[in-house]
Amino acid sequence: MQRDLMTGGYKEADCALYTCKEVIAEAGRNLEEHRGFFSRLSWSDEAVRIHLDTAEQGATFLLIYAPGDTDAERAMNVIRRGPFEFVHRYHRFTIEELK
Repeated sequence: MQRDLMTGGYKEADCALYTCKEVIAEAGRNLEEHRGFFSRLSWSDEAVRIHLDTAEQGATFLLIYAPGDTDAERAMNVIRRGPFEFVHRYHRFTIEELK
């Protein structure tokens, strides 16, 4: 999928690939460091738990820089061609799940 995005014009820095081990380490650290009241209320912690659970099952993660709606749809056109567990799009104050 990363190769398909790069063929479509993305640079490697704009579609970074992370192993399950990298995500497990980072997600665990994130959950440990952000234990405050507001953190527990937000969907952000739930998203990190989803990332951690999926990584523990051996998933690889692809982070794509898609700042606008057109960019996100362009990336989703590639993503929908293959199997994927979930897509989270991070906005300034919200996290959106794309299908």
